[in-house]
Amino acid sequence: MKSMQIILVSTMTATMLLGGCANSSNPAAPTNTSPGPSTSSPSSNLIGYGVVEDIETIKISDDSNNITGTVVGGVVGGLLGHQVGSGRGQTAATVAGAVGGAMAGREIQKRSQAASREEYRVRVRLSNDIIHTVTQSSVSDIKIGDRVRVDNNRVSRAD
Repeated sequence: MKSMQIILVSTMTATMLLGGCANSSNPAAPTNTSPGPSTSSPSSNLIGYGVVEDIETIKISDDSNNITGTVVGGVVGGLLGHQVGSGRGQTAATVAGAVGGAMAGREIQKRSQAASREEYRVRVRLSNDIIHTVTQSSVSDIKIGDRVRVDNNRVSRAD
């Protein structure tokens, strides 16, 4: 019973360590690439009018650390590894199964999220020559070179 507790703690520790190795940057965060002060704030309304310089498609996943796949893979791998051998061999197989399962689970989740939702990073040169970047879920009929309006961190066609 005590060895099972040690195995479980070892499995969870390995799983958490592997899960913490993931990149936690948020590619969907709005950015302002102008050298001056930022033009976007949560309370701002109309930023201004400008011309679209670039539209970049980015993929967004909900679990950027792939923790769910890592934990589930680690638990399943540990349980399967525990079925092999006896004594120290069983302990080694359990730990190896947990680590291998965690790595496999993380990779499986990462690949399944490859087809996650797409968002668009739109870079607009405003009429005052400041570059403002907005990330939004669709661009509808907006193309590079179009005159647009930036309002509430959304880009739309200027009429």
